[in-house]
Amino acid sequence: MKTSFVSIFAFLSLSVGVFSFPAAGEGKHKSDAIGIVTDLLATVQQYTGAINATTASLTSASTAVDNATAAASIQSAVLSITDAVTASTAQVHGLRHGKRSLLERQASAQALAGIVTTLLLDISGALNNVISTLGLTTLLGFAAPLTTALSNLLLALAVVVNNLLAIVQQLVDGLLIGLSAALRGLVL
Repeated sequence: MKTSFVSIFAFLSLSVGVFSFPAAGEGKHKSDAIGIVTDLLATVQQYTGAINATTASLTSASTAVDNATAAASIQSAVLSITDAVTASTAQVHGLRHGKRSLLERQASAQALAGIVTTLLLDISGALNNVISTLGLTTLLGFAAPLTTALSNLLLALAVVVNNLLAIVQQLVDGLLIGLSAALRGLVL
């Protein structure tokens, strides 16, 4: 079961690569949604990298103190991710909605959907590492605020870019199927 989820995760990561990042010159300014979410992705990747490094350092020989220290570090990183997502959502709410052609809106939707999908996959991968290493209880108090912040970001982006939610849903459907299969046998 773990192998199938890892395979789906890897496949989605590779398939999303085509849409992951905007063309050169885009995303360097926080005046558009792509720029805001690209900056958010860079910030989140720092925290998810720290989470992954923390979980990788734990072994079956790790003591309860090691696990507690790791859990505190992970919880701090999850709170930082939540804060970054919330701040980016506020920036997206501040965007002005200019008139653009249908082609420009569709291109933005595809690029933005790729970045958002990469963001969600990165967070999901890090949290799956935590669950497999330390268990679900490590995240119980912190997953709900993060989920709410991510939902608010998607809703804010949906106002800025037409059909964003539908595009992200298509890209993430495979991830959710794999996640449900992985969680099916989870014992708390």
